[in-house]
Amino acid sequence: MSVARAEADGGRDSWSAAESAVLAEAVHCAPSVHNTRPWELALHGRTAELRERTVLAAQHDPEGRDRRISLGAALANLALAIRGLGWAAEAATGSADDLVTATVVGTRRSRPTDAENRRRRVLADRRSHRHSFDRRELPDGIRDALLDALAAPGVTGRWISGPDEALAVARLLDYAARVFRDNAEYQRDLTLWATPRGSGVRPDAFGAEGLAAVGLTTSRTRLPDESLLADRIQREAVLVIATSADTPQDHVRAGAAMEQAWLEAVSRDLAASVMTQPLHLEEVRTGLAQRLGLTAVPQMLMRFGLPVEPEVGDR
Repeated sequence: MSVARAEADGGRDSWSAAESAVLAEAVHCAPSVHNTRPWELALHGRTAELRERTVLAAQHDPEGRDRRISLGAALANLALAIRGLGWAAEAATGSADDLVTATVVGTRRSRPTDAENRRRRVLADRRSHRHSFDRRELPDGIRDALLDALAAPGVTGRWISGPDEALAVARLLDYAARVFRDNAEYQRDLTLWATPRGSGVRPDAFGAEGLAAVGLTTSRTRLPDESLLADRIQREAVLVIATSADTPQDHVRAGAAMEQAWLEAVSRDLAASVMTQPLHLEEVRTGLAQRLGLTAVPQMLMRFGLPVEPEVGDR
């Protein structure tokens, strides 16, 4: 719905059916862990509320960190949709029955900014690009724009820079891969990222015993190859998103910041992917903060770059 159409409805004190459909679609487009959409959307007055919904706990997310990050991404989409309808959007988080709630209130008429319009237009275009990216480096101006997009109270972003930091991150991912060696999905994500394109990793190679990130098919092999991962991290644009604390509300804030940066990237014809599972381990969060000199709590790694379509044998 355009701002002009929304202004014509300005006398109403609640969301119209058309507006409600816009808000519901925006939330539906948000990324979520295993596509579970672990939230419920309730609309009343000029308020839109997301309530954390417990779903069958994934093996890799026993504490619900990814669930709350997913809710944060939905919150970002919801706020963008409300801005697109021509309302100032005031967001807040809380809790009820030990579950997170997030509300956005349309407080007054306010036109969206160009950046908000640009991100809102690509809500349905956001996809996760788990393969490696084009080798061209992201210009500093693009990196700054992505950092600006995720900027929010209590949230910071930090680019991985230089061979020492790349190797430190690779070693932590190596450690996490060995902890999660029986998780085929995690091993697959690392493989798609770290395995050179054209190596022909077989789709049926991902079994219950996991897969080495360089295509080795035994869980007894060291997972993954540190030098290959470090090289890939150094050549790509890899961002750490961190929060000032580690509460459930902080997980939501991190998810909202992640989605803003992701949409900004898509609006600039870039692709991105997110990795959270290694940071479910407290020792990985602590190690990453120490090695990067962070006082904040790392919540996820994001990769950005120009997308390259997978070759036929690499799909």
